[in-house]
Amino acid sequence: MKKRSRYSLTALTFLLLLGCHAGAQGVFAWRAPIDSIVRDGFYQIRLTPEIVAKCKTDLADVRILGPGGRFVSYVMKDSRRSDSVEQEREAVPGAVMVQKDSSDKHSYVDLRFPEAYEIDWLLFTVRDPLFYKREARLFVEGLRTGEWTTAAFITLAPGSGLIPIPAVKSGHLRLVISNADNAPLVIREVAGFQASRRLIAYLKAGGGYEVLAGDVQAGAPEYDLKYFTDSLKTVPPTLVPGPARHTAFANSKAGEPPAGTAPAGKPGLLLWGILLAILILLVYFSVRMVKAITQREPHDRI
Repeated sequence: MKKRSRYSLTALTFLLLLGCHAGAQGVFAWRAPIDSIVRDGFYQIRLTPEIVAKCKTDLADVRILGPGGRFVSYVMKDSRRSDSVEQEREAVPGAVMVQKDSSDKHSYVDLRFPEAYEIDWLLFTVRDPLFYKREARLFVEGLRTGEWTTAAFITLAPGSGLIPIPAVKSGHLRLVISNADNAPLVIREVAGFQASRRLIAYLKAGGGYEVLAGDVQAGAPEYDLKYFTDSLKTVPPTLVPGPARHTAFANSKAGEPPAGTAPAGKPGLLLWGILLAILILLVYFSVRMVKAITQREPHDRI
């Protein structure tokens, strides 16, 4: 009886540890490979707009996975927190603009992106007229189609250049321009930009490094490396991750998947399945142990 009890407790302990490990590791829906490292040293890994789009808004789910399946310490450098007047920016790709001039003295400019990119600045290229000054209201579409939120009030004028807006993350923006009694603007192009982010990390020669993202339950990591990167005398070489690919057992991007995107798996169901199996085995072994205790074996003494 004691042996059976000991084996049962061992099995239960193993399954509990397995379930806890699966819950602690979380599931990162996206991973982007990093080129092989030539020599040991500090590097800065550029977070492209495509990678940022797959992260949580606060980028708390970004990780660097190294050889052996271990996370690598990093320090994030965000150009929005830089003391430099000229902040580094990343051009957001794939913008498609559609302009509709209405009889209500307003122009409606829709800006669509392939996915929910983060936008920190907008750049307008106006072809005509030469002199103009128009007030406009910027709307952002939410997770549900047709749900619009006011993001900013901006002014369009010659030489305005990059127009800063509160950081938004969406695949669909709409600008409503007030024309008053003027002819509508002829807008040739609208481009989006986001703040540059780079991960400073110490990497060892060889391959096997990846940038992970897309775990909606992940919290921002705390690494000791932040106490040492300020002493770097030179700018580390820049690495650009390859295209991000969807991982198995991942059910979504950070937030909600865009319409028409089929999920690749269900990590939540996997974790619940493990916990259910643990619960069933716990009940099974508990019943067996109770029966074994109540039934005296021949050699048991009173």
